Amino acid sequence: MKKILIATKNKDKFRIVSTLLKTSIFDKYDFYCLADLDEEIFDKVETGNVINRSFEKAENIFKNMKNNDFHYIIGVDDGIKIRNQIVENVKDYIQSIIDDKLLSKDEIVYIVRAYTFFNKAGDYYSILTEIPFKYKKLEHELEIKENSYPLSHVLTPINSDEPVSLQNFEEANEYYLIYSADKFKEVIDNLND
Repeated sequence: MKKILIATKNKDKFRIVSTLLKTSIFDKYDFYCLADLDEEIFDKVETGNVINRSFEKAENIFKNMKNNDFHYIIGVDDGIKIRNQIVENVKDYIQSIIDDKLLSKDEIVYIVRAYTFFNKAGDYYSILTEIPFKYKKLEHELEIKENSYPLSHVLTPINSDEPVSLQNFEEANEYYLIYSADKFKEVIDNLND
């Protein structure tokens, strides 16, 4: 079976991204993350917008991996689009959003996710997905922890009033897929494996 490497050590991010890809047109692939590798590849600090950062993540692994038997190496980076402006450093805004100081009730924001796919030949293709959500004021105290996703408590799909944190994994995945599947198809159409 063909293999895909997602350039992250974060197991939660890996689970979300690999499930999303596997339930789209990448169902014939096995997925791996950096924690699955036998070799150590040092992280590089990425710069620029989400597309550039996803590119740098994938390129760093592609250039520094000794034994590349993956059909694709994928770099992924996230941001948020607020009032038509993409914010790359979401962490800088999380507390203000959670504290109800930045967004108004039912305001539409987009979770922006950039993917860069490198094939074995070193050719690459980048896509950007934008998933719309409504803002809903937090009704309880929330402690922001490392490697957690606090925005899931204040963002609801546009066709629901239930925060993402209360949805099961399959429902959330299906919602993301609605806005991502065509972009994933672009990769297959534009990049040979």
